[in-house]
Amino acid sequence: MPVKSKIKYYLNTYLAVFVVFFFVLTIVLYPEQSVKSAYEGLITWVTIVLPALLPFFVGAELLIGLGVVKFIGVLLEPLMRPLFNVPGEGSFAFTMSVTSGYPVGAKIISKLRLDNQITLVEAQRLVAFCSTSGPLFLMGAVGVGMFKSKEIGYYLAITHYIAAISVGLVFAFYKRSATSTVPVPREKNRIRQAFRQLAISRKQNPPFGLLMGNAVRESFNTMLMVGGFIIMFSVIINILNEVGIVEVFSYFFYILLKPLNMSLSMIQSLMVGFFEITIGSKMVVENIHSTVLTKMAVTAFIMAWSGFSIHAQCISIIGATDINTTLYMGAKLLHGIFAAAIVYLLYPFASNFLPFSRPVFHQQYLLNLTYPQQFYNTLKFSLEIFVVIVIVLLVTSIFLSLLLSLSQWFKRKR
Repeated sequence: MPVKSKIKYYLNTYLAVFVVFFFVLTIVLYPEQSVKSAYEGLITWVTIVLPALLPFFVGAELLIGLGVVKFIGVLLEPLMRPLFNVPGEGSFAFTMSVTSGYPVGAKIISKLRLDNQITLVEAQRLVAFCSTSGPLFLMGAVGVGMFKSKEIGYYLAITHYIAAISVGLVFAFYKRSATSTVPVPREKNRIRQAFRQLAISRKQNPPFGLLMGNAVRESFNTMLMVGGFIIMFSVIINILNEVGIVEVFSYFFYILLKPLNMSLSMIQSLMVGFFEITIGSKMVVENIHSTVLTKMAVTAFIMAWSGFSIHAQCISIIGATDINTTLYMGAKLLHGIFAAAIVYLLYPFASNFLPFSRPVFHQQYLLNLTYPQQFYNTLKFSLEIFVVIVIVLLVTSIFLSLLLSLSQWFKRKR
């Protein structure tokens, strides 16, 4: 066996065993801190994540099974193909990711790939830029809740999505010569073609009752997995802080990143953000040794990179497909670099009309709600957002298709 293969074999065999043993041992040594962290992760999942993401998971499964996503894809093919070199169905994945956040985009892309509605190369391009944070988290939790400024929330959201689109434009050249999705027979009337594909998709899928049952089951399975990762990484972050591993790595990266003139405490916050975005972002914002611009740039990187906690959720979802997870993580690193760079590039223009220094205060009554009230309010709002986004996406796709048909008609008349 070659030396390289031996190293890989021993790493895969023994490293995982050592890591698991280490965390089990530290949980035994720090039981009180571990239970507290697990409880906080559980409450976060039950009151915020579960009601916020469940409607998107169930709704996406139903819309794909009913053929609505195929309908939208046919209409938006002329927009998505030239820009990102992906089929029109990618517009649904990107829109759902932008409006709901991690890991909805990965879930939709995996479903499209498992149903063979997109090729492997197209799935790889899509997952590179259709895995984003949601605007509620960026503008609410980070902007208002952490920075105490709604303007910073808007700015971080804008830079986050510009960076995601930039990654999509870069990945449009990934294996550009590869064969695309098998084209459907084209008709002069694209709307008629979309309805035809809707009917075909409906015939190929099971009855609505079975489809509904499968959607609920798959969605709850995914949500249980997401909840498990949230609880697990909540404990892991606490353990890494308790045993001093974060501090050791911070010193190492402090030496490497010394030319960037970042403080040790900021490097330590960044290290935590590599694992978990919420805790890491909070530590960055609370750092007293850095400017607001530096805090925004580092937070933008953490939001786009998304942390190993989110990566574990997304990889467990796309792991059921043949999508390259290493390339996915590389795309997220590129997203983070782009986001931080765009924060610096746009700041001279944005600072002229955005009063970053003006504080706003978080709505305290939200903190006083009981857990059932939080669950109900989040679920209600998430359902409303999902319905509005689907309607807007349908109207937009039909409107763009009509504009395209009119332009072609005028060309023929000339």
